[in-house]
Amino acid sequence: MPVSAGNGTRGVDDRRIPFSRLRRIVAILLAKIAGAFSRRLQQGGGTALPGLVAEHISPDLLGFLLSQVPAGAIFVTGTNGKTTTAALLRNILAADGRTVLHNATGSNLTRGVLSMLLEHTAWHGRLCVAPDGIAVLELDEAAIVQALRQHRPTCIVVTNLFRDQLDRYGEVQTIAAGLRSAFAQLDAATALLLNADDPLVASLGETYAGPVRYFGLDDPNLARDDIELAADSHYCPHEATPLRYAAAYYGHLGEYVCPTCGWQRPERDVRATKAVLHGFAGVDLTVSVPHEDFRVRLRVPGLYNAYNALPATTAAWRLEVAAEAIVAGLNATIPAFGRAEFIEFGERKAWLLLIKNPVGANQVLRLLAAEDGPLHVLAILQDRAADGHDVSWIWDVDFECLASAAVTASGRRAEDMAVRLKYAGLEDITVLRDIANAFDHAAETMPAHKTLFILATYTGMLEMRRVWAERGLVRQFWEEDLA
Repeated sequence: MPVSAGNGTRGVDDRRIPFSRLRRIVAILLAKIAGAFSRRLQQGGGTALPGLVAEHISPDLLGFLLSQVPAGAIFVTGTNGKTTTAALLRNILAADGRTVLHNATGSNLTRGVLSMLLEHTAWHGRLCVAPDGIAVLELDEAAIVQALRQHRPTCIVVTNLFRDQLDRYGEVQTIAAGLRSAFAQLDAATALLLNADDPLVASLGETYAGPVRYFGLDDPNLARDDIELAADSHYCPHEATPLRYAAAYYGHLGEYVCPTCGWQRPERDVRATKAVLHGFAGVDLTVSVPHEDFRVRLRVPGLYNAYNALPATTAAWRLEVAAEAIVAGLNATIPAFGRAEFIEFGERKAWLLLIKNPVGANQVLRLLAAEDGPLHVLAILQDRAADGHDVSWIWDVDFECLASAAVTASGRRAEDMAVRLKYAGLEDITVLRDIANAFDHAAETMPAHKTLFILATYTGMLEMRRVWAERGLVRQFWEEDLA
């Protein structure tokens, strides 16, 4: 064994493990132990803690593991629709016969992505993945900037940018500036896939050095004459002039032009030329890609989910996936947990719908407004870190459409929700802060065979599902087959 010695000291092995590798091994081992304890103690499914431990010990571990994914990674970011878009893309690629690594639980900080990768990693640092393996990774708008410092993905999808958690992210222009700065460090190996209907997102591609592809909606039957009051970014990024809309779909998404400089919505590579909404039953969608059109029946409801199908299709088209696999993957996707999740309990039914910002909440209410008969609603408002501590956004939500509904307000900020509903003209309001008690009350006061619509912020949604899991109505989200 070769050794080196000097000054009368004992020789040491020159083949010592490099310190960086040793740190990675220690990080992986301790992370796996932390995950096992988390699951054993029922303190979660190990969807974030292992990654938190690992990146604290080995800050570059995420990049090291992603560099081992044979076909590279696709990053999916944006305010709304990340989880569903990533799930749609994952199912498309699976239908094409590819092996996909995917943070399906929606744990979308770098620690969440790392936790998922560690499930496929041997103790010595080798990522166990098939030769055709590809990663589809949901990352929130801040986490993607951190991830890009360690890895250059094959594609980056940006779904949209809406006002969300102002106390954490700041205004949408601040988010866009951070993304633009991060994208400026990339090279032509990474393609940007951008929502052309979102002015701020579309502007991210103007100065990008690599390939840019755009997607958007093109169905006049779904267009409104003007944008919603809750629209966040309807100004020209060059002139700060209000944009003129020929068609508005939701929020500030639509067909726009600047009356001052002429800047307008870019041409789209992938378009939805027809979308027929069937309430909670789903959406019939006609999608056009270069030289080909195809129809799909989405099992996820609402216009916003029709939008989510477009970036997934664009990424698949970029990867040269056949139309048959795209259709099969889109058709097979069911709602992710808490995002239009349906259960039956006794003689009643419930839909669990995530709301987290004005634009997204208004789209959910648009679904409810199309339902027949008096509505029964449980509105859960929380203010934990994952929800955003500032709940003033509820005043920009069009709760007036629930004027005839019976509503139970719950969560840490139940009283704030009740006040907002009172100003919206609602009269039948009950306040119960405890979520389990509120669910029981709402169900008991609702006639048999009726449906309860549960509108919940993120941690409220998780708490509602925890109650359901304890009662055997669902499995915990980390235990489910999320494919």
